[in-house]
Parts: sequence; C-alpha cells; structure tokens
Amino acid sequence: MVSRRPVARRRQPRERSSQGTSRQDDTEIGHRSDENGATVRLNPTTTSHRSEVTVLFDLDGTLCVHDQSTDALLDAAFDAVGIDRYCGPTDLRSAAAAVEPAESDVEFYRRCLRVAAERAGADPADAGSIALAYDDAIDHGAVSFRDGAADALEAAIDSGRRVGLVTNGARGTQRTKLDALGITDRFETRVYAEPEFGVKPEPYPFERALGNLEADPATTTYVGDSLRADVAGANALGMETVWTPTDVTELGPDDPEPDHTLPSLAGLAALV
Repeated sequence: MVSRRPVARRRQPRERSSQGTSRQDDTEIGHRSDENGATVRLNPTTTSHRSEVTVLFDLDGTLCVHDQSTDALLDAAFDAVGIDRYCGPTDLRSAAAAVEPAESDVEFYRRCLRVAAERAGADPADAGSIALAYDDAIDHGAVSFRDGAADALEAAIDSGRRVGLVTNGARGTQRTKLDALGITDRFETRVYAEPEFGVKPEPYPFERALGNLEADPATTTYVGDSLRADVAGANALGMETVWTPTDVTELGPDDPEPDHTLPSLAGLAALV
C-alpha cells in the first residue's frame, strides 16, 4: 500500500449543486439481510446512521473484472463489421487512459477505438460501428470479483460504515453484473450513469450517493481504479480517495493524486 498524502488532511467540500438533492428516482436504495435472514430496507431518509463514515465503491475494474478476454472481443467486433483488426488489448488499454469518461459504454469504446485507429494509421471513421459490435459481443453477466474485492466489500460493511456504489455504467448493464456477483443488495445505495446530469468525474453521481446516505464528503472514502473518473471526481468533493490501479501504477505529472494507492484490494481492510 502506498499513501501519498496524510490521511488526516481533508479538502474542503465544494458547495453542492442543486442536482445533488433533486431527484429521488435516479438511484436505487438497497437492502441488506439482518442476522436472522430477514430483509431490511435501508432508506437514508428513514434509517439512522450507524456510523459517521461512509465508503463508496466503483464497480468495473474495482470490484469486478470481465471473464471474457479483450482479445476475443476485439476479434468478434472486427469480424462482425468486416474490417481488418488494427489494435490489441494493450492498445485499447492505452487508448482508454487517453480519453475522457463517456456517457455510455458504447461511446467510451468508440472513443478508445478512434484513438487506437489514429495511432495505428487506420481509418477512425469505423470506430462507431466497431464499438457497437464490441458491445454486442460482451456478456455482461460473465464477470468475477477482482482479487481481494469480495473481502474488501465485506470488510467495509462489517466495519459499520455506510456502503454505496457509484458507477458510470448503465443501470441494466450494471445490475446484470451485480446480480452475477451476488452483491446487488450489499449496498445501501446504487448510483448508475445518468448522462443528462453528468457521469464521473462530474459531481452529480457522487453527490447523489452522498445525498442518499446523508453522508459528509469529509468522512467518506471513495475506492476506484480510474484516476480520471474516480480519483479526480472524488478529490474535487473532498473525499478520501483510494486508487486501485489495474495496469499503470505510477502517477503522471498531470494526474490527480489519490490519498492511498492499493495494488490489491486486500489492503482496504487496514484503511476501514
């Protein structure tokens, strides 16, 4: 584990936008089972806080990884549109680090493929059709926990902290993944992508989760694998940030700085 800033230092929270408290139907309020197996609805408007601190998790790349290989998905996508393949998994990951978060999965794939095409000297005009084919080839239920993720989630819950999910994925796609992992009901709130209000790193999804949990950013820890979407967005609101990189582990000169860097989520229990 690498800690780059003192844990005690907190940023001052930015003034909340009106979007952060406006809509009640943007997210789902979760349920958990009590010690007798009974399902208990956890609604922040009616449930008292069990703790002053909160943990928010990202999903893709943080709690879960795809079982399908990127190589096979790229083969399927390029074959479907009849175009010679011009990039591999490493090229796609490199392109992903260079593009901004998008309002949908397909748009994110399009941006990545466009960058990969330009770098390979290929025609980027076909990136949109390849992105659609790539998305069609994905089985969103074929996911597994990232190493240490299941234990990290349970450690956060067992610590007495309030636990939520903030993801840039669409509700249907992400619910499929959560159901496959068996953790849909482990979160007190689940915030999915609402492109019309902004996706991470925009403040809306973070503020929506904080509002649902009646949480203070200064006593909230955010855990995610993306410097641009997760760390930058949570930093801006004054949350403690835990970066869980999957590939690049060194910060660039212009990268947002997390409070902690965990190569493995197994180290999260020591922080919560």
